[in-house]
Amino acid sequence: MKALDIPTDLLRTLVTVIDCQSYTRAAEALGCSQPTVSLHMRRLQRHAEGELIIRQRKPVELTALGAQLAGYARRILALHGELSYLTGENAGSETVRVGLPTDYATDALQSSLLMLCRSHPGLSLEYRCALSQSISLDLALGTLDIAVAIDDGTLDPHRSHTWTVQPLWVTARSFKRLSDEPVPLIAHPQGCEYRLRMTEALDSAGINWHVIYESPFIQGLQDAVENGLGVSALTLPTLTKKMKELPQNYDFAPMRPITMGIFARNTPARPEVSRVLNHLLQVF
Repeated sequence: MKALDIPTDLLRTLVTVIDCQSYTRAAEALGCSQPTVSLHMRRLQRHAEGELIIRQRKPVELTALGAQLAGYARRILALHGELSYLTGENAGSETVRVGLPTDYATDALQSSLLMLCRSHPGLSLEYRCALSQSISLDLALGTLDIAVAIDDGTLDPHRSHTWTVQPLWVTARSFKRLSDEPVPLIAHPQGCEYRLRMTEALDSAGINWHVIYESPFIQGLQDAVENGLGVSALTLPTLTKKMKELPQNYDFAPMRPITMGIFARNTPARPEVSRVLNHLLQVF
C-alpha cells in the first residue's frame, strides 16, 4: 500500500461513504457529484492495491483491507480536522454529541472534557451515559458523533482506537462471606458485559450467586461495594480506597478481558468532532 501518496480528499470520500452508507448521500455531504465519489473510490483502491468495499452489498460493507484503511483514514482526518479547528479554518460551532458507558462517566473524564470546552469557547458538548449496547446503537443510528463503547464488532467502520481492560473482583475491606452462602453480586442491569463476566465465571466454577444490588450508574455500584453489600466487577480506575481486590482463586476465577473502543462519525465534515475525538484518544 502506497500510504504516503494517498491524498486526504480520497480518505475523506471513503469515510463519508461509510458514514452515509451510500455513494449518492456521500456526494451530497461532500458537495460533489456521484461520479466524483466513484472516481475517488477507484483512485483510492489503486493506491491501496486492493478492493475496499464488497460490491453489491447494502448497507456498505468493507473488506478486511477497507476496514484497516478506514481506521487509519479516521485518525488522519481527525488530526487534519483538529488542525483546521485550531487554526480557525472551518471552525464549527455545533454541538458534539458524546456517548459514554456508565463505567466511564466518571468525575475525572467529565472534568477533562469540561477543561477542553473551557479552552475552546466555541465548543459545546452533549453527553449520553448508558450501557455500551445502547451507546453503540445510537452511534450506528447517527444520533451520536463519538462513542466510547465495548468493541463487539458492530461498529467496525467507525473504529478509531481500541484497548483492553481487565475486570477485577472487588468488595469492601470489611466484607466477609460465609463459604456456603451464594455470592451476593453488585451489578449493572442485564446486558452489561461486566455482569456477564461475573456470572459466567461463577457458573463455570459451580458457585451459586444472586444479584443483591442493581444500578445503571457506576456511583451506585461503588457506594454498594463500599457499604459491604457484596461483590462486584470493576476496573482499576473505578476502585476507591474503601475497596479491596479479591484474590483470584477457585471461587473468584479471572474474568475474560473486555475490549473497549472509541468510535466516531462526521469527522471529515466537522472539525469540532475531530477536536473532541483526539482529546479522548489522548485521555485513553
